Amino acid sequence: MPDDSSPLSAAVALFQSGDLAAAEKSCRDVLAREEGNAEAWHLLGVIAHRAGRNDIAIRHVRQAVAMAGDSASYHNTLGYLLRLAGQYSEAVTALEKAIALQPDYADAHNNLGIAHAESGALEAAEKAYRTALAHRPDFPEVQNNLGNLMYRMGRVDDSLAAFEAATTLRPDYAEAHANRGDAFLNQGKPREAIEAFDKAAKIAPNWPNGWYKLGNALFQAEQFENALKAYQRSIDLNPNKMRCLTNLGATLEKLGRYEEAAMMLRHALVMMPEDVSAMKNLGHVVLKLGHTGEGLHLLRRVAELAPDDPDGHYSLGNALLRMERLQDALNCYKRVRELQPNAARAYFAPASVLLMNGQYKEGWAAYESRFDMAAYKTNVKNVRDRLWDGSPLNGRRLLVHVEQGFGDTLMFIRYVPLIRQRAGAGTIYLACEPELFRVLKTLEGVDEVFALGSEASVTFEVQVPLLSLPNRFGTTVETIPNKVPYLRPPPDARAGIKRRKGSKLAVAFVWAGRPTHSDDRFRSCPVNWFAALFDIPGIDFYSIQWGPRSAEMKPHLARDNVFSLSDQLTDFGETAAIIDQVDLVISIDSAVTHLAGALGKPVWTILPFGGEWRWLFRREDTPWYPNMRLFRQRILGDWRPVFLRIAGALQQLATAGNSSGESVTDSVVGQHDTASEPGNLPRGGTTA
Repeated sequence: MPDDSSPLSAAVALFQSGDLAAAEKSCRDVLAREEGNAEAWHLLGVIAHRAGRNDIAIRHVRQAVAMAGDSASYHNTLGYLLRLAGQYSEAVTALEKAIALQPDYADAHNNLGIAHAESGALEAAEKAYRTALAHRPDFPEVQNNLGNLMYRMGRVDDSLAAFEAATTLRPDYAEAHANRGDAFLNQGKPREAIEAFDKAAKIAPNWPNGWYKLGNALFQAEQFENALKAYQRSIDLNPNKMRCLTNLGATLEKLGRYEEAAMMLRHALVMMPEDVSAMKNLGHVVLKLGHTGEGLHLLRRVAELAPDDPDGHYSLGNALLRMERLQDALNCYKRVRELQPNAARAYFAPASVLLMNGQYKEGWAAYESRFDMAAYKTNVKNVRDRLWDGSPLNGRRLLVHVEQGFGDTLMFIRYVPLIRQRAGAGTIYLACEPELFRVLKTLEGVDEVFALGSEASVTFEVQVPLLSLPNRFGTTVETIPNKVPYLRPPPDARAGIKRRKGSKLAVAFVWAGRPTHSDDRFRSCPVNWFAALFDIPGIDFYSIQWGPRSAEMKPHLARDNVFSLSDQLTDFGETAAIIDQVDLVISIDSAVTHLAGALGKPVWTILPFGGEWRWLFRREDTPWYPNMRLFRQRILGDWRPVFLRIAGALQQLATAGNSSGESVTDSVVGQHDTASEPGNLPRGGTTA
């Protein structure tokens, strides 16, 4: 830059103050007096660059170079500008000229390294960066650039070392801290990444990308509340950062805040209507909101825009399954398998379709692939180690251990007493949830029951997860072991009901499941739908709802035929005792419906549209429980027709009583609204 006595000193001062228009005018005043002033042409180019007019900047700096070709500084500036314009070959030529004129010019070596890196000449870029550092070891920007290059070349340890050097030279170097965080995240070290990104955000609190990167690390670490705060800070600083909006939507989805997630993702699509990532995420969210039509439209568009994206086909398959379009869903899952032949989900997802359609042989085999799913949780160290294949025990000790939810345990525990019949002599242990321990102690054919998490331990030679037993037994729809009851209330249970004098029917009911269940938004219903049944004369209603939602009964307890028993429900053993004393259980698809089924109690199960595989396809009975009747939604989210049918069935039951000579079980279970409809896959002709 010129000294204070230079004709350009006023222009420089104006440039440094940020008044670009006045600085440009001052430069042109100099050139009007001295057209060949290379310094003025160079400064005019720098001003044009700062104003975002790179093409004009290149033209002006070329003029300076033409007048003072021996200036390394001018060649360096020209190379820098040409690199920004993507003219890498010319940029390299200009920068090499600057270095030839001044071999120790570290800035030129750095710019040469950037030009090589952006044009894909990575080894040449590394050489240029290291030469720059040889001439100026205390150059943090070069260390940062070298770190980025090493990261790109897959040399993560070298990358981390370079970023460490950059931040040591300049502790307030926010970009280097953030880049270091990226390298840690690439190594699968989210804790270290979060620490690095947090430093960057504190150093540069108004840098949107720093907060965005911190949000990504927190999301990967499953710290969703903190990720949300970081993303929101980034959006506050830059409301139009597309990727941040998309990731913010994904975070809100993880937190169960689906409406807000949809809002963010829709705004992202306003800015980039064809963005596949935002479209996929919005498709997920609106499916959870029950907007299946919108979800189907979005995910079909994803499949069109990205036909080789397995995630899009997988999500589209899920949407079609929710809409009970089984063959179309299966076709999507097959496409996932073509694109990702080693992905567990490509084999596991078809299991739901096949099992729902009653194709049990293929379905149970496909269901075994759940072991490879990332979300699969096992209660043994290695589920494949010493896995029982169904062969004779020959005196060996077998551990059967539960998996997934309470309902799965109660449904499939029926197989355990059959093991001895099939496998002969041996010892059978059962490891179960503590909440089910007392009621499962009543199961026959088990040598010892252990509660998970207790201090008790068991030594075994072979083990099997509970939901593998249908496969081991070769279960078909026709051979389901459905003799009930196979469980009883614990003999020491104390919970019970008090019947009103003159009541004809005692009905226990449940309207909500565990909120952590992925489908709880659809399977649970408002208690007011049950409250509409309370006016049916002759019936006592007993709420056996567990957990916080049991408080929703409070407005209805003033009625003389409505009771809440939630304070007695210390475990499923006490729930079983209550179920044993009523005439009928009405429940959404929850553990209670399986418990009632296992106890042999008449039970009406309420199912959302697009129901679960275990209930088969559009049936109103179930071969799993002869004492159960299914009431299905016909429109997703529309409970009104369901409860109209339930009310009619209850009125008929309460009015008729047992005057016809039927048992209560026959009266409750033996009637159906419409004939069962067949599945829409060719039976036996479709494979996963």
